[in-house]
Amino acid sequence: MVFVLYLNQNTIINNNLKSSTQEMNMPKNGEEYELFVQDIYKILNCADGLKDVVVQHDVKIEGVSREHQIDVYWQFTCGTVTYRVAVECKDYKNPVTAEKIEAFRATLLDIGDIHGIFAARNGFQSGAQKVAKTYGIQLVQIREPLESDWRGYIKDIHINYTFRFVVNVRPHIYVNKEWIEENEIKQKIAGFKEKSDQTYIVKNKGLTNEDRITVKQLIDKLPSDEEGRDRRYLFEFDNAYLEYEDEYIKIDKIEFTYDVEFSYDTQHISMMNMARAIVNNVITGESFLIDITGNVKNWGKAEK
Repeated sequence: MVFVLYLNQNTIINNNLKSSTQEMNMPKNGEEYELFVQDIYKILNCADGLKDVVVQHDVKIEGVSREHQIDVYWQFTCGTVTYRVAVECKDYKNPVTAEKIEAFRATLLDIGDIHGIFAARNGFQSGAQKVAKTYGIQLVQIREPLESDWRGYIKDIHINYTFRFVVNVRPHIYVNKEWIEENEIKQKIAGFKEKSDQTYIVKNKGLTNEDRITVKQLIDKLPSDEEGRDRRYLFEFDNAYLEYEDEYIKIDKIEFTYDVEFSYDTQHISMMNMARAIVNNVITGESFLIDITGNVKNWGKAEK
């Protein structure tokens, strides 16, 4: 599905690209996948409210018969109970077999009083799922997102930018005729060339409802919906003065002549590049997408 979004202002999105998965019969790089799973569980634990839990990699734990190497490990205390979690990680090309789950169960039994999670990039065989359900071991497929994950979701965003510029502005000031005569000003005022951000239009000068706006702010209000040369726009005033430093004159209106120029740009954003991992809990059926900023989002039904 392609979603086209039109915006009139710039948006900057940080795009992080992920490395592609190489398929191998045995783990391509076991430690690399273990570290990937460690990072994902740091995010998931924070999302579950376990923000101060340290998720460790490659931990040695003593069992009844021998010492065991645990790929990813963390523990936390709730009330008076301490929960320990061990995660076995496998980066196989094919789904994990029942024998691997049974071997992991043996490790958990030897350690004792520990929860087990088995993480695999390419899922689990049906026999492995049966063993895991029987002995209360969580099976989680953790992997990078695939094209197929985006069926029914927005995967591509195209942003068309339109930048509008008001340039070559020429203001024409119309001074109040009676004010000119009363102040014996004989000169005809055809324009005003002082700094627009330091020149004010003051309505109801000296009264309680006095209102001030700079000429620059007035220029920013000029219509720019269409491109064109020598466009004209008139602002009319009642009891208003043009003021610069200590000088002021009473005005009836200001007419602006100006040009409007457009420039265009387009940006394509692939949401695949914003996603970091898909997490499928094979036992519970929950599925989550984790983006590169660490946000966790429900993502439909998990793969079996």
